Amino acid sequence: MKAAIVLLFLGLCVAINADFVCNPDGDGEPDCVGRSGDVSRDFWDPTHYWKCSSTGQAELLACEPQTGFDPKTGICVDWSVWQWYPPCPTTST
Repeated sequence: MKAAIVLLFLGLCVAINADFVCNPDGDGEPDCVGRSGDVSRDFWDPTHYWKCSSTGQAELLACEPQTGFDPKTGICVDWSVWQWYPPCPTTST
């Protein structure tokens, strides 16, 4: 019984860690399972963003003209206030 609990805990840790892995060479397409309505940036094109649909699929959507997606606010903003951020959070060592 203890072994089953330990294995369950390890599996949970792996699943949580895999969720937070960021690939700066990827396009930022999220895993949308259970995340309907969530939005995230497209790593390569700030005029587009990903939105998780109710079917669990990521949809690539365009911002309105003259705007770029701001990953901090999760909305498209005017270029005068848009700022670039690294696609993956930096880790401190």
